[in-house]
Amino acid sequence: TSGADYTIIGIPFDIRTTYRPGTRFGPDGILRAFSTDSVNEAVGIDTSKYVKGVDYGNLDMWNAEKAYLGSIPQEMKAILETGTIPIVLGGDHSITFPELLAYKDVYGPVSIIHFDSHTDTWGSDTDKEHHDHSTPFRRAIEYDCIDPKTSIQVGMRGGLFEESDFGFANNAGLEHIYAVDIHHMGIEKTAELIREKVGNNKVMVTFDIDFVDPAFAPGTGTPVSCGFTSRQALELIRHSLIGLDIVGFDLVEVAPNYDAGGITSILACRIVKEFITCVACKKAGIKEYAKKGMIENV
Repeated sequence: TSGADYTIIGIPFDIRTTYRPGTRFGPDGILRAFSTDSVNEAVGIDTSKYVKGVDYGNLDMWNAEKAYLGSIPQEMKAILETGTIPIVLGGDHSITFPELLAYKDVYGPVSIIHFDSHTDTWGSDTDKEHHDHSTPFRRAIEYDCIDPKTSIQVGMRGGLFEESDFGFANNAGLEHIYAVDIHHMGIEKTAELIREKVGNNKVMVTFDIDFVDPAFAPGTGTPVSCGFTSRQALELIRHSLIGLDIVGFDLVEVAPNYDAGGITSILACRIVKEFITCVACKKAGIKEYAKKGMIENV
């Protein structure tokens, strides 16, 4: 990864799901949908002119339990120390916690922008060694991996068992933007709130594909209705992320075994290309999404 502006890394891990397994096939599914085109026509940039990346392949998950808090944070730390920006393909959302352990070692506590339909801050105060895909950000707060007061969760609409399900995150200062509010106020206003929250801090972006409505992304383990279209997801990424000091990304919970015609993997591939666009814009000095289209900069 030395000299690479970004590095694609697969973590085919799904033994900590609570509903439908299959996200271990996510990295390969996304890569099968990948193409080599480099022009982002919406942003107006040919990313190949500014950045180069490498495909690191999949991390070894032969002994997944040992890898979870062992080789995943160790290998991620080594990758981060080369100066590259990781783009991780999951895997269930539990992998974000060991990733964040590595970010903490390299950068200290980072801000996060978390696109999802669930908060993933469940769990208990009495069992801090329990980890699954509903707990990564509770653990990240408890282990001081993130700064919750400059972090934000976007798209929350997952089923709640009681009103206090958001209590831990709220008490820690972790802000939420609920899906219903995004639908009312629109993409650009949502992006303003995100950018205001994280400011100039170093940011790790984590995107659960179930942020998108299952009509557009059925290939996931815990689909939730009343989400967002593919277009809304891509526009929100562009408006909210371009110009921020992003040090890493992950895209999780793609489960090709539940996909229809590969449409979830195709969308996930496009989201990865938007992440690459963010890296290229940073290198090119583009600080915001101007909606100029491809005739301006390519």
